[in-house]
Amino acid sequence: EQGNEKRMFNSGGSGYTMNKAALKALVADAFPTCQPHLHTFAEDVMVAQCFRNKLEVFPFDTKDENGGERYMPFAPMHHLNYNIPKDVKSDWYANYSIDIKEGLDHCAARSVAFHYIKGDMMKRMHAILYGHCA
Repeated sequence: EQGNEKRMFNSGGSGYTMNKAALKALVADAFPTCQPHLHTFAEDVMVAQCFRNKLEVFPFDTKDENGGERYMPFAPMHHLNYNIPKDVKSDWYANYSIDIKEGLDHCAARSVAFHYIKGDMMKRMHAILYGHCA
């Protein structure tokens, strides 16, 4: 929540990037004792808590050098049209984001992943991004 290190996490809806050692430590060392029976939709928050509390591994800002987001918890159009509400606390995304940008500046030129992308849209995005359109 606005830089609170005890609550900081990288949104996991679009996916995770971690090396093999981090994944092994998370599964073998953290998961068995890090609230193993908890059922929640917020697995990204729980993964961050397990890393932080059990392994002393902390999330870092994944924005690019221009402040554009690389991992997005929504579809591209949602991010393109997103406006920061006047009351930041009224919107979880604004509340949990740091130095969020709006419009075309919001997404990094080399974004890694978007959440809520269905198959047809994923194929289309891939074709556009990787030059497969005629």
